Amino acid sequence: MKPIIKKQLEILNKYRLTLKINKMEKKSQKPIRVRIAEKLIKDQQELDHLAVQVSLGKAEMNDEFKKAKADLKKNIHEVKIELAHELKETEVFIKNNLEKIEEHLDEDVTYSKEAFETQKKNIVNAINDAKKSIKNSPQTKRTNQLFNAISQKSKLQLELLEKNISGKKVELTQEYKNSMEAATEKFKEFASKLDEEKEQATEKLDNFKKEVAQSYKHLKKAFKSL
Repeated sequence: MKPIIKKQLEILNKYRLTLKINKMEKKSQKPIRVRIAEKLIKDQQELDHLAVQVSLGKAEMNDEFKKAKADLKKNIHEVKIELAHELKETEVFIKNNLEKIEEHLDEDVTYSKEAFETQKKNIVNAINDAKKSIKNSPQTKRTNQLFNAISQKSKLQLELLEKNISGKKVELTQEYKNSMEAATEKFKEFASKLDEEKEQATEKLDNFKKEVAQSYKHLKKAFKSL
């Protein structure tokens, strides 16, 4: 690609991202912690729905894998927008790691067990690399919280789909139900608390991180019991 054309494309992409940021700002003025908490509640519901479908044998592997990848790709775009808020110029290594995830998500695969496992491994490795680069940047605290939530959901989706394609029987045990109920209560508890303190919700991110981690422990325990 010629340097001039490449430069024009970079300018165009930057302009598109600016428009997207402006649109998001108008759409929601909620603090980042409130938005993440609401997102976590929705994610928990979607994970529970997927588990139910897999346990009933109603989950079509190809379709669910495409949905999971599309979901992650959409979330990566949201991460890029949050990065644009926190950084004047997105750090190259973070940008490259996020693009690496997108590249793996765009790969065409034949939906065999081996192909799925290979792509799952590539996606998870790319997620871990991006997570590390975002965490190591001192100016991306909000983005780090958002990416943590996004990555954990995607990993649980992929783990469940791997069980499905491997032919393992997935049963909603009592332990699963108890853990999912505990996760639901925890998510709603701090979401409600944050909604009441909107003006102060931009701070105390370290405490919020601990609360999210505790909630995801319940989800991980639930999925481990399947």
